[in-house]
Amino acid sequence: MSVTPWAKSMFRTALLASVAGGVVAIAAPAEAKVTKIVIDKKNSPAFDGANFGQAGQYEVLVGKAYGELDPKDPRNTIITDIALAPKNARGMVEYMATFQLVKPIDMAKSSHLMWHDVPNRAGRLTIVPAERNFGDVGLSSGWQGDNSGRTAPAADNDYASVPSAKNADGSAITGSVMGRIMNASGKDSQIVYIHSNPIPYKPVALDTAKASLVTHTAESMDGKVMGEAKVAASDWAFAKCDAAHPFPGTPDATQICLKNGFDPKLLYQIVYTAQDPPVLGIGFAAFRDVASFFKNEKADAAGTPNPVAGGVQWSITRGVSQSGNFIRAFLHLGFNQDEAGRQVYDGAWPIIAGKRIAMNYRFEIGRAHV
Repeated sequence: MSVTPWAKSMFRTALLASVAGGVVAIAAPAEAKVTKIVIDKKNSPAFDGANFGQAGQYEVLVGKAYGELDPKDPRNTIITDIALAPKNARGMVEYMATFQLVKPIDMAKSSHLMWHDVPNRAGRLTIVPAERNFGDVGLSSGWQGDNSGRTAPAADNDYASVPSAKNADGSAITGSVMGRIMNASGKDSQIVYIHSNPIPYKPVALDTAKASLVTHTAESMDGKVMGEAKVAASDWAFAKCDAAHPFPGTPDATQICLKNGFDPKLLYQIVYTAQDPPVLGIGFAAFRDVASFFKNEKADAAGTPNPVAGGVQWSITRGVSQSGNFIRAFLHLGFNQDEAGRQVYDGAWPIIAGKRIAMNYRFEIGRAHV
């Protein structure tokens, strides 16, 4: 499903009309929690120097936002394991999020509306020509802290860097993780999938005696398992194998090799011990604070100017599919208020999104749950 420019325009017009009538003056708040921005790349003028409506030429700024969170602030305590995240000398939890800012070169020609797009699987987004014709500002920024698979850092990705939780004594946190392999056949090894995603957490040990692999012949709609059978530890390995390198194959923490190969009629379920869960819920706060910085602040703590300072009056977040599910969870968990008590977004547009992403859990994932 695609969203037509007409629909976007109608949504934009209706939303601005509604928020314009309900704006309440708020006293100047404390400094936002983005402490530093770094512009790594600037393309000005962008889009081959094209002019867009009354806004004229645009420029694109790509960089990183460094921030910190107060783990004791009620707006942040909902983040799972934030109390167990490493803290700096000020007792704050640090993070980094990449961003791309698309803006009129002359902000006096801006519409003062900023779209904050939620990247899907870290793919960086930009506002479309119709929105540039209005003079809108476009922001894309990272929120996914599990940088593996398609969310790995890359030149055209927006991602977040978040710390891993540790026990109070500094030791590693461990826990059980369950993965599955379905519709597999033959003797080649298979990648373990967790929530339909390639394994995000590697086992602490490759010793199969410290893990469990079972097969199921069927499962009912209400979760009843049928025909469960245990695979002997000696009959499988954490390894990559194929015809040239048969069982037990080459050790690999992300794949399973079976001595007798895979049967497509069976579901394979593995439970193993992983460690160092990243505090993925920080991604919600990072997304919040990057938006708040560009909407409200004049400069970062070091005096680096906000490129759109004073130029954003309204902000809308939007996302499609997984990104829309992120928005629903973001709102549900209360992240539309920053640490200074300010409302971050004046509107939210989750598109083709009927659920909330399950990211704020230990040993969870920020990627798609499909």
